[in-house]
Formats: sequence, structure tokens, C-alpha cells
Amino acid sequence: MFRRLRAKLTFMYAGLFSLALLLIGAVAYFVIAGNTQQLAERQLSSTNQVFANAWDIRLDHLQDAAARTAQISRMADAVIERDDAVIRAHLADLRARSRADIAFVVTREGLVISETGASSSVSPGMQVALAHDQPLPGVFLQNEQTYQGAAAALSGGHGWIVVGAQLGPQQMDDLRALSPIPVQAAVLVHRTNGWGDMDTPAAASFGTFIDESLRTGHSAAREVRTEDGKTIALAAPLQSLDGTEAVLLLRNSPTSGASLYGTLLNTLIAIGVIGITLLIAGTWFLARSITQPLSTLEAAARKLREGLYETVVVGTKDELSRLAESFNAMTGAIRERERRITQLAFHDGETRLPNRVALERKLNAAARPERLYLAAIGVDRFAHMRGAIGYALAGELVRQLGGRLAHLAPNAPMARLSSDVLGVAFIATSEADALKRAHALIANLEQSVSLGEQVVDVHVTIGIAQPSGKEETSSAMIERASIALDQTRQCGHKAGMYDEAAYGDPARNLSLMGEMRRALETGAIYFAHQPKYNFRTGRIDSAESLVRWRHPTRGNIAPDLFVPMAEETGHIRALTEWVLERAITDQKALKEAGHTIKLAVNISARLLSDTDFAKRAAALARQASHQICFEITETAVIDNPVAALENIELFASSGVHVAIDDYGSGLSSLAYLKQLPAHELKIDKLFVQNITSSQRDALLVRSTIDLAHGLGMNVTAEGVETPAAFALLASMNCDLAQGYLISRPASLEELIALLSDDRRLQFYKQTAMGAS
Repeated sequence: MFRRLRAKLTFMYAGLFSLALLLIGAVAYFVIAGNTQQLAERQLSSTNQVFANAWDIRLDHLQDAAARTAQISRMADAVIERDDAVIRAHLADLRARSRADIAFVVTREGLVISETGASSSVSPGMQVALAHDQPLPGVFLQNEQTYQGAAAALSGGHGWIVVGAQLGPQQMDDLRALSPIPVQAAVLVHRTNGWGDMDTPAAASFGTFIDESLRTGHSAAREVRTEDGKTIALAAPLQSLDGTEAVLLLRNSPTSGASLYGTLLNTLIAIGVIGITLLIAGTWFLARSITQPLSTLEAAARKLREGLYETVVVGTKDELSRLAESFNAMTGAIRERERRITQLAFHDGETRLPNRVALERKLNAAARPERLYLAAIGVDRFAHMRGAIGYALAGELVRQLGGRLAHLAPNAPMARLSSDVLGVAFIATSEADALKRAHALIANLEQSVSLGEQVVDVHVTIGIAQPSGKEETSSAMIERASIALDQTRQCGHKAGMYDEAAYGDPARNLSLMGEMRRALETGAIYFAHQPKYNFRTGRIDSAESLVRWRHPTRGNIAPDLFVPMAEETGHIRALTEWVLERAITDQKALKEAGHTIKLAVNISARLLSDTDFAKRAAALARQASHQICFEITETAVIDNPVAALENIELFASSGVHVAIDDYGSGLSSLAYLKQLPAHELKIDKLFVQNITSSQRDALLVRSTIDLAHGLGMNVTAEGVETPAAFALLASMNCDLAQGYLISRPASLEELIALLSDDRRLQFYKQTAMGAS
């Protein structure tokens, strides 16, 4: 918030003082405001009492004047005779004597006779009121005007005299003159659209307040919120002559009383402002004496951050002076450590050669030439040599090779990329020219190296990253050179270029794993069943369930791609459990269609030693409607033979048929074959496909069949594609055949149709019998 300590200290002290002053001011304000409101409410209540007394006096005066005129006999005769001139004369005298604004006679028939002549009628409320012998004086409406008036019956009962004083602005001003405090007064009548009168447009804002006061019968003054703000108001009900509902509304702003205390508040504010100003000035000068040396230290620290070292001198002898001395000592230590860190950051600690970071930095420092190539030079059999001569001499070997490389290409950026790999960048006109330069480097680097009393022969391999033709980081180019080195070693060459097609797109393939779970849910991953023909029974009584993936954008994805990736990324368990559940479901559907066959699924070597998975798989297998077969490879038990064999025993004890898959294609071991509690052995298709043309393959297949039978196992031959191979296997006493001759992997519906095809089964039998 604050960039300077001086400002922070000033703000802190000024803020604390201001906060205290603010609290005092707030307390004073609320006390004054509360007292002001209470005073205003008491004054308004007193004013209401004064207004009520004046109101009653005025009503008594009007009532007395009306009664005197009503007792004049000549007036009663004039009404009977309809002598308008006499009536108007008496009415004018009445209005003058009572200082009224209106006077009129209401006949028994309800006709109104005023000074201006006769009118049609009076309001129904007035008629009801005049029906009483002694109507009460009060508010009435006449010609849409509000009046304070009284009525008296004419002698003889021939009508009534009504006299009234208009309740307009002038009359309200006369009432306000009686108040000791400034107030606003208005007589409001209840009309169809609410409370109001013609001279008080804001009266609608007090409608709720008036209704509540009349409902509770409580006419005390209190605070009211209106559209114009807060005010103190009082609503007192008024007596009505004609039944009109009317109130006297008195209101006064609570802030008017605050003027009594305005001087006190202004004084408090002035004192606070002066005090804060003095405190800010004093704090500012005090903070300056503290922050000036700190500012010097800050400037030196800022330069230190930019790599500039400066000695700080402070003229005081206090803590700040000792802080400056410590800072100067720290600066010297940092300078030395920075030199050492820089050395370590950009150089290999073992050989003192530039490291990978240094090479990336040099390649990024300037514009990269279009024909820039990067070579990764790997020392062959480095791990073996390091084990023979030791780490120290192995590091010296790499250092000397780096020295030769620097001598051969003194201006070329070079570095040690890993323990056994050096990197160097160079310019070449073409890939052929780059390979030519690489072979020249090999000829120079493969000279014997003297390590003390030992002479070591060195052999190197070079992988080259060519210009990619697109924007890429130096790190990416080094990565391509390292991949090129691995590719070259795999091909057995001494030098080679980076092969992007062979490397593929690992990121794209890895993204498949994120899509695999969705594919399991959407049905993009599905089953294909490849049936097995049983030579003994002459029918198809089992099938291998194979998983397939139809990707929405990449088409059919081979299992050889996504299954190994699932194993590497840990998704293989979810995939295998889905396969088991689906196999059980399809087996049930086959049984409902009238075909009871055994389904086989492949179990990954990664899962064979997983006890939790083994328990889960065994539990699923026990739910199957018929026997389930687990196909495993014999080499799957090599990593953890104890756990793997225990889990295979668990499968066998749970009724699972265990088959050894791909026998003969890997590191086939008679020792593992003897230990595995298997029921079936599957001969790899590499041997089966050539048994009709290769006597050696035929002999190996026959020997394997005899060996498996001797161990109590059935034999399945994979890759059976021709009738000749099928017949030869039958003659070798093979148990089952699987391959394209029997059927390609088929959907569940296609498998059901195949099982029902008697002609197809007859063909298999005839083909097998052809061998006998």
C-alpha cells in the first residue's frame, strides 16, 4: 500500500489519532442527534396541544355564530317563503360576524341556499349529519373544498344553517404562527386515492403513517421516512361534520434542532482538523530522520538486485550504521556466491564443460541460422566403461572428448547434455553434408584416450537434428538430437538423421488414454470374438474375446497401439475389468441363444501380480454362466513369480480355465511351464502359419503338442489360415484350431450365426478328416 516508510509512519499515527477523533465525533453526533429528535418530538407534541386548543376555540366561535343566526325568526320565515334576498342578507351577516369563508342554508328537502343562490344538494354525509338534533362541529367538504365549520337547526325545524372557514394555506399559516417552533401543518382528508388535499401534494408519502396512527389511536410524534428524507411527524384525528375522515398532520425536520448544536460540532471538527495537521507535520519530520538512511540502503539494494554492487555509508552511530555495515558484508558475500553459482549453473560440475542450459542459452542468444544442425554425440558402452574404470576416470574421459570437440570446432556452441552425451551445433549445407561432418568428427573422437596409466579405446555414435522448418525452442531441437541418437543406435549405424516418421507423435498417442474411458462408456470400444474349433468334439465350443476401438476421428485403432499404452499409463486394469464384465454379458447372451461356449480374455502381465485385481477377476469369473478362460504369457511371471503363481492358483481354484498364450514367441522356459497350473497351451502363429512349407516348424509344432499333452494340457494352434494347415494339425493330434480359416474376429450376432451354420461345421469336419 505504501512504498515509503515515511508515508507509512505518518499515516499510522495520523490514522490512529483520526480514528480516535472519529469515534469521539461519532459518539457526540449520535448523542446530539438523539437529543435533537427527542426535543423535536416533545416540541411537536406541545404544538399539537396548542393547535388543538386553537381549533376548539375556533369551532366554538363558529357554532355560537351559527346558533345565533338560526334563532332569528325572520330567517326561518325567509326559508319557508323562499325569500332569497333575506336569506342572503342574514348569511352575509353571519359570515362577517364569524370571519367565515362560507355560509349556506340546507332546507329540509336537502336544497342548499347560499349567498350566490340555490344549488342542487349537499353530500350524503352532510344530510346524515344534519338529521341529528345537534350535529357536531368539525371538518366538512363542500364544492371540493375543505372547511372547518358548524351547523345549527333553524327555529321551527325547517332547515339548518351551516357556516365554515376554509382550511387553506392562509389558515395553516395562522396555525403555524401559534407554534413556538417551525412546523408544517396540513389538514388531510381521506379521498378515494388516499390521504391528501389540494395544497399538500406530498401528503401521500404519509399515508401509511396516518393509517397506522388512526388504527392504534396513538397520536404521539415520531420519526417518519418519506421520499424527501426523514422527518418528525404527528397525525391527530379531527372531528368531522359530514362524516369525512380527516386528520391534522404536523411535521418537522429533525435536523432543524441540530442548529442548536451546530457550533459545538463545528468546533470539534475544527479542533480535529488542526490536530491532525500538526500531527502529520511532526510525524513527517520525525520519520524523515529515520527513513533517510533506510532510503540509502534501499537504493543500494535495488542496484544489487540489478547486479551492481555499491558500498553504503551512513553518518550515524546507531543501529542503522550497524545495519549498513552488515549490508556491505552481505554484498561482498553475494558477489562471490553469484560468481560460483553462475559457474555451476552453466557448467557441468564433473567435467567443467558447458552444460545443456549453457547450450540452450547460446542458441537462443542470437538469430538461429536456417541451416543450423545439432549433433548429439554418444559414447558407446559408457556405463560398462564407467563400471570398469570408475566414475572419476569416466568423467575425465568425457572431459577430454569435450576438449577435442572444442579444438575441432572452436567457435561452435557445445555442451555436455547427459552423462554420456555431448552436443555441438554446426552449419551444414544439406543433410548429406551434415552426415559427412559427423563422420569426420567420429574419426577424430574415436582415437584412444590416455587416463593416467590407462589407455581407453573410445567409440561414439552421432544423432543429428536437422532444421525443422518451423519455429521451435532450443530445448526441442536438443530433444530431437537425443532422439536421433537413440534411433541411430537402434539401427546399428555410426551417424544418422532424426526420423520424425519413425518417432511418430507420442503426445497424440498419449491423449488416447484420456479418451479411452469415454470410449468404454460410448461403445467406441467393443468386442470381437474369434471362435476355436475343437478337433475332439467336431464343433466350436470356445472363442477368444478380443477388444477393438473404433475412434471417431482416427478410425480403427490397433490393439497393439492402445493396449501397451494402457499398460504403461496405468489404465490397463480399468480396461481389463471392462473386458471381463463384457465377456460375462456376451456369454450370457450366447447361452440365451442356445450356445454354451467358453470365452477367453487376455490378462496383462502388469496385472498378474496384482492381488487386488486377481481377487476382483476371480469374483467376476464366478458370476459367469459358463467357464471363463484367462490367457496369460509364460513370461508374465518373471517380474514377480511368487505373487503371479499365487494369483494363477487363485484363478484355477475359482474355476477359471488358464491358458498359456503365444508359446514359443518369447523367452519360453520349461521351468515356468512346469510350475504354471495351466489347462491349455496356445502355439504362436509364427510357427503354425509355415507348418505346411517348413519341416522344421512342423517338427517344432508336433513336439510342442506332445510336450503339452505330457504335462496334461490341451493345445490350441493360432494362425490357422489354410485347409492344409488345418488338416496337418488334426493329424498331429492338436486339440483346437484358431485362425482366419475358422473365422475372422466377429461380432456377437455374427458368432451366433456361425454357431448355427451346420454346413460350416461340416466343412471343418471334412477338412480335418482329410488328414487321416
